Amino acid sequence: MALQVRRGTNAERLGITPAAGELIFTTDTKQLYVGDGTTAGGITSIAGTIDSLLADTTPQLGGTLDLNNHDITGTGNINITGTIQASGNINLGDGVGSDVINIGGVMSGDLVPNADATHDLGSTTAYWKEAFISQLTVDSQITAERVQADIIADDSTIVFNSATGQIAAAQITGTFTGNVIGSVTGSVTGNVTGTLDGDVTGSVFGDDSTPLVDANNNVLTASKLTIPVIAPTDPAGGITFETPGEPSRLLLQRNSDSAIGDTTPVGRLIFGYQVGAGVPVTITSVSVTNDQLAIIPQPGGTPNYNNYMKLYKTGTVQISMAGEISNAPGDAKLEVGGAVLYEPMTTTVRDALTAEAGMVVFNTTDTKLQVYDGSAWVNLH
Repeated sequence: MALQVRRGTNAERLGITPAAGELIFTTDTKQLYVGDGTTAGGITSIAGTIDSLLADTTPQLGGTLDLNNHDITGTGNINITGTIQASGNINLGDGVGSDVINIGGVMSGDLVPNADATHDLGSTTAYWKEAFISQLTVDSQITAERVQADIIADDSTIVFNSATGQIAAAQITGTFTGNVIGSVTGSVTGNVTGTLDGDVTGSVFGDDSTPLVDANNNVLTASKLTIPVIAPTDPAGGITFETPGEPSRLLLQRNSDSAIGDTTPVGRLIFGYQVGAGVPVTITSVSVTNDQLAIIPQPGGTPNYNNYMKLYKTGTVQISMAGEISNAPGDAKLEVGGAVLYEPMTTTVRDALTAEAGMVVFNTTDTKLQVYDGSAWVNLH
């Protein structure tokens, strides 16, 4: 028959002091105790004998715990000092976001996802505070409110220097849209559409590398200057010269290493027209030398040096038609080669003039050439 030991509830056990070696089995907690003759309720069994993990608040293993293909399940904490080694899948949390994983140590090894471009690090509502990374390689795009760092090219040169705020790229190729605030040092090749609000310092060169604007000497050089209509109320267009607080002037100057002669050309104004894409045609030119200013017509584009008007530095004015006077100033202040036409007028019109001494008119009423001597009109013939 079966061997039975003393039994009762756990409360009944605590009310007696079992004899040494006496066994007590609690019917409610299903625990086994051994009496020592002095301890009320007896004591639990020692290591290596019948034991209860539920009754022992600090149970210890005498060797390696082999689960024998079974699981450890339950509710509570696992506190281990040492190394945890595991192979297979490790599931932390239930995936609903209520579980918290605290890592207070350092990580050794790579953190690699099990699928490419599938899992996230953080979310749109929960950002990591700071990330300290030696090198970052991104396969797609970077979205950030700001980036505080240098931009390095593939050849290890600095494209953008975050310490100085300068773009040190050898060139920027492509379309740039937006505002440029600050200084631009270097060459800009391409079209610029928009408003330049600020100063431009430096020279401007043509496609052949010749200077158009010499910033060092304040010189504008151009073989041709085309000005469109610049004033809505002025259909002819033109150039406006304006000097604040001073009379405006246009200076045509010839630079020379030595003094120039009287007949050396100094400057020239040419007036002409052009029809469509045809050849420009000059109709009149104003030429200046050291001793004279000459207005020379150019009918059909060919200068007519026999017909001209000249103002010499001596004050003499020459008007030549068909070369009828010498090409040199005489003693007279006005030299006219060719016919002179005085304005014809009647006596009534003549008398209405504010006459001055020396004024000459042709009177069609009297058919006379008349001069005013200071008090009356006198016939010259």
